[in-house]
This record gives sequence, structure tokens and C-alpha cells, in this order.
Amino acid sequence: MKRIFLVLFTLLLATSVFASDFITKFLKECVEAERPVSNVNIGKAMLNKMASNTSDEELKTTFHELNSIRIITTENKTDSKLYFEKAREMAFSEFTDFKEVVSVNERRSKINILMKKTDEKTQDLILIALDDDSKLTIITVSGNIDFNSISKLSESLREEETEEPAD
Repeated sequence: MKRIFLVLFTLLLATSVFASDFITKFLKECVEAERPVSNVNIGKAMLNKMASNTSDEELKTTFHELNSIRIITTENKTDSKLYFEKAREMAFSEFTDFKEVVSVNERRSKINILMKKTDEKTQDLILIALDDDSKLTIITVSGNIDFNSISKLSESLREEETEEPAD
């Protein structure tokens, strides 16, 4: 379920200059050359292309409201735990204009989501997650985020996952 949340979060949200600065700063100050991470950036042009390639009107609208998506991941367990702690420390000490809106601390997984409202339609979000398999995911997002659409799409993905045959 956490993977579905992370995938959905990744697909539906975007970064702004403010939230993007978190990733840029994290890459510059925390990531070590001998401990690389994967870094994915999806720009406005690609989000618009994704919107044009879907028949789901709600998803299409959601993609059009976004600016970009920026994601960092690593699957190395040692690096993941180290970078998770560094990202949390940076978020809470240097990005104090963001407020924590979600915190999950289960036995083997941790998620923190911080949010800053920049104007009436735009929110900036930072997601920092360490999943059950000790995989780190950091996503920064911004845009006119319709949480009802995200909820509906999340439910749809859960239904599809339960319908898939087991390997």
C-alpha cells in the first residue's frame, strides 16, 4: 500500500522553485559521490504530454495543474537510512516555512510529508519516505493539488492491485 501511495504521489504531484530547492540542496550538501542516488525530473512539457495521452478527464486535469516532479531514490539499505536521516534533518531545520502534515512511523517504514501553501491555489510539498524494504524516496511537489482527485485515483490503484494475479 505504501508503494501505491508513493507511486501515486509521484505521478500526481509537482515541484516548484521552492520545493525543488530542497532536492537541489540535498543533492549538493548530503549526497556523497561514492553513495549515489537516482534523480528523476519530469518537466511541464512532459506532464502536458502525459495529460494528452490519458482518456481519464480527472487525471488529465490534474496533470495540467502541475509544473514538474522531482524524485530521488536509492535502494541501498545503508545509504537509504543515512540519507533519510539527513533529509529529515535538513527539512526540519532549514525549510522551517514548511509544516509537517503527515507523519507515519511504523515498525519498518517511515514517511514525513511537509507542506507550505504559497498562494490560494498552490501548495509545495516535500515527501521523505523509507519503506519496508529500506528504500529511500524523496519527492518534492508543487501545484494546484486536488486532494479529492488523488484520493479517487489512489482507490482505483488499490483496486487494480488486488485484481492482479499473484506471482
